[in-house]
Amino acid sequence: MERILIFGAGLAGTCLAHQLMRRGQHVELIDSGENHSSSIAAGMVNPMVFRRMNKSWRLDEFLPEAQAFYQEISHAIGEELYHPIVIRRFFSSLQERQMWEERQTQSDYKAYLNPLSKEDFAHQGAHNLFGSGRVKNAFWIHASKFVEANAAFFQRKGILRTEVFDHNLWNPQSKTYRNITYDKVIFCLGYQQKSEPTFSYLPLQQTKGQTLLIKSENLSAEESLNRKCFVLPLGNQHFRVGATYEWNNASLEITEAGCNQLIEMLASLGSYDYEILEQKAGIRPTVLDRRPLIGEHPEYPGVYIFNGLGTKGYMMAPTLANELASFMLDQTPLHPETNIRRFTAI
Repeated sequence: MERILIFGAGLAGTCLAHQLMRRGQHVELIDSGENHSSSIAAGMVNPMVFRRMNKSWRLDEFLPEAQAFYQEISHAIGEELYHPIVIRRFFSSLQERQMWEERQTQSDYKAYLNPLSKEDFAHQGAHNLFGSGRVKNAFWIHASKFVEANAAFFQRKGILRTEVFDHNLWNPQSKTYRNITYDKVIFCLGYQQKSEPTFSYLPLQQTKGQTLLIKSENLSAEESLNRKCFVLPLGNQHFRVGATYEWNNASLEITEAGCNQLIEMLASLGSYDYEILEQKAGIRPTVLDRRPLIGEHPEYPGVYIFNGLGTKGYMMAPTLANELASFMLDQTPLHPETNIRRFTAI
């Protein structure tokens, strides 16, 4: 058994910790307790990329493992986190509807797209010029509860320390932090990795997102509506509306401009009576090639990174954490599109 330290207990760090503990490893986590990405995310897992009506990258691998993982973790920590949901996509054009009609006949899409029906064409839940379609096998994770409940679980096990990472106490050559030497160290700092020098050569970006929490009697509690924005039902007539994309912006300030943009996006979906209860801002760790950053530092053996999960993080994280654990412990090769070696010749 090795002694393994994880910096960060957001989505990436939490999933990795569970995958390593499954393998009998001794894991310790350090986290500031102020998560501004995983905990404010909507936690939506959508199998589709609507822009071109394609399946999400590596969907057939990621989705089954994510569904099993979150249900297992929910049971282990005693908190309901996994919520199946139907996503209703209101088509933006005739071309988009035709792409759906083509996809729904293809065998590798049948698990994800319901065949269009008369009810879909006539659905009155939003402006419906071109019809709508229903996505199967979608779900959402209560993101803030996921972070908080897992932190409490790790604290009960005595493996999570709440403190801010201090680079001055870190020696990457010896894998020593606060004068304690570890066998392996993994950085899962999310967007805060940008200001940490160890992996500063990687092209991690900070993408701000804002969402609204609204209350409405007009919106369906049975489906998540989607076109230009998502409307996620949370229960008790509460809905999360999102999200903005503000590139290269690490500000956590909520803005009037962000609120207005969200109101405009919701209005393009439909006309609803609602009350705004809350506005939130968070920072996504993203990469230009839209692939995560996973792997071992080219100069410091035993020092790893797991980051850049972006908007599909809750779908990808369980499988990618499993792949990183296998790479660390068994030297199983990483997927070439996630391996950070794509950014270095070393």
